[in-house]
Amino acid sequence: MSSDDIHLPAGLMAHAGHYFPWDLVVLFVLAVVLGVRLYRVLGRRVGMQGVRQERPGGGRFGFGPQKGGAPDTARPGAPPPLPGQTSATGGNGVFAPAAAPEVEYEIPAPVTRVGGVLADIAGAFPGFSPSGFLKDAEDTFRQVVPAFAAGDRSALEKLLTPAALDGFSAAIDARTQAGETQRSDLRGVESLSILDAMLVSAEDGVRTGRIEVRVVSRQVNILTDRQGEPVVGTEAVTEFHDLWLFERVVGQSDTRWRLAASCPA
Repeated sequence: MSSDDIHLPAGLMAHAGHYFPWDLVVLFVLAVVLGVRLYRVLGRRVGMQGVRQERPGGGRFGFGPQKGGAPDTARPGAPPPLPGQTSATGGNGVFAPAAAPEVEYEIPAPVTRVGGVLADIAGAFPGFSPSGFLKDAEDTFRQVVPAFAAGDRSALEKLLTPAALDGFSAAIDARTQAGETQRSDLRGVESLSILDAMLVSAEDGVRTGRIEVRVVSRQVNILTDRQGEPVVGTEAVTEFHDLWLFERVVGQSDTRWRLAASCPA
C-alpha cells in the first residue's frame, strides 16, 4: 500500500498541523520562576538569627564613613578541622582529620584611614596585629554561635561585654519562654574582613579600642517551636553575613577582644 492510499480525517489533519503545546510551555515557565524564588529565599540568609545588638549612633556601630580595604598578603595557617568533618587516609594507613578550608582574612592597607587607626591600636595594645586579631575573632565566632544556640551563658560571659551579654541573655530568655529551640550547625567560616576601627577616650581618660568585622559563614540555622516545627530558618546550608563589633579597654588585665555588638551585614 502506498502513502497515497492512506487517508486521515480532515479534522484530525487540521488539528495536527496547527497544534502547539502551549500548556507545557506555561508549566515550564512557572517551574523556572518558582525555582528562582525558592533559591533566593532558602539559599542565602543574612545575619545570626535570634539576637541583634546595635550600638546607638550614626552608621552601623556609630563609626564614620567606610574606606576600602586591601587584602593582607600574610595569612595565617588553616584553622583546626571542624567537628564532624570527614577524614582521609594518610600514607601510613592511619585516618587523619581532613584539612579545613583556609579562612580568608582581609585587612585594610596601612595607607588607608582604617589602616592608620589599626596602627594606633597597635601602639595602645602591645603585641596587637591585625592578622592575630582576626584569628582571635574567628575563634570567638566559632564559640559564640553554638553557645548562643545552646543557651550557654557561662561560655558567653567569657566572650562578650556585659552589655552584649544582657542582649544575648534576653534573647535566650524569650526563646525559652516561647518553648523554642535554636539549632546552629556551623559548617564553615569563609572570611573575616576588618571594615572599621577606632580608638576612643572617655571623660575619665579610659581609652577603648573598637574594631568592626564582617564574618561570612555557612550554617544550618533553624529555630523550632514546641512541636518541633520550623519557625525561622531552614535545614539547608545557608550563607550568613554578620557584622561583629569587638572592644578592648586599654590598660586592663583582660587581654581578650570581646564581642560588644552584632547585626546582619
